[in-house]
Amino acid sequence: MSTYNSSEISFVCKSAEYDLVWEVSKYIVTAMYQGIGLILHLSIIKTILITERKYYRRCSFFQIFVTDSIESSILIIFSLFFNQLFMYIPPLCPIIGPYFYNPSVFLQFLYVIINHARFAKSITQIAMVLNRMTCVMMPAEYDHMWKKLTPMVWVSLLVIPFGGTWNCIISRVYIGPFRGGFTMNYIRTVEWAAVSFFQSIYILTALLFTVICTTVTVYKLFMLSRRIKSGEKSLFLSSILISVIFLLVGATQLAFAFCSVCQGSLLYVLQLLAFDTFTVGSAVIMIITDKRLRYSVLPCLWGPKKI
Repeated sequence: MSTYNSSEISFVCKSAEYDLVWEVSKYIVTAMYQGIGLILHLSIIKTILITERKYYRRCSFFQIFVTDSIESSILIIFSLFFNQLFMYIPPLCPIIGPYFYNPSVFLQFLYVIINHARFAKSITQIAMVLNRMTCVMMPAEYDHMWKKLTPMVWVSLLVIPFGGTWNCIISRVYIGPFRGGFTMNYIRTVEWAAVSFFQSIYILTALLFTVICTTVTVYKLFMLSRRIKSGEKSLFLSSILISVIFLLVGATQLAFAFCSVCQGSLLYVLQLLAFDTFTVGSAVIMIITDKRLRYSVLPCLWGPKKI
């Protein structure tokens, strides 16, 4: 275990090495699709927890999915206004960078909350695929079972991520140069407890659950297709499509964890893109596949709500 590093950590920005127009263009494109995702997630949160609360509180899947929207909203907000902003707009690096040369409570909080939300999304993914699998495996006990399990899922989403972020909390978080801007990193107080190591465990565990549960769900759905309500079928489709996107996250994490020659700035960018797709894609998929949610969130496009 090393001591906490409280010294000033400065660096030289590489802004001049990158084309300003190209870098800003990448940020604008990123901001556009993340902005759409944020609007959709916030609309879903409002619909499930406020405007249509009486209806959606009866469905455990939506009670779990809304936590994914909360986690995704946190990640998108911090990405738009910090991570991607200072990574892709080079002129901001020499202006903002010096404010974070010394230890910063804000930087520490930001790094911990971002990683906490990422770990929580893996747990949410496990809960969603388990929810769909038990719906087809134990339809009679499903509602009663998840009425008890859903509050436990909520508590787990708050507590279990600390199993992967605890070293971030006690370590020095700093910023370092990345492309024309900068990004966050940390100096590990406990050397072996890397966030990437725990992230691999969480994501690969979720990947295992996703493959097994989705396979069972698809098989049972095929066998019982005539006995399942259309509303349930849309939730099954949503879960399956979200699981497919999660496979992209799992693939990049596998490359990061086990392919030493693959690691570098390119893999880092690919990881960001995969996680962005997972973060934004879940909202898009739910809006497309669920009719009631689609009418509630986008009434101006889809007309009056039909129940």
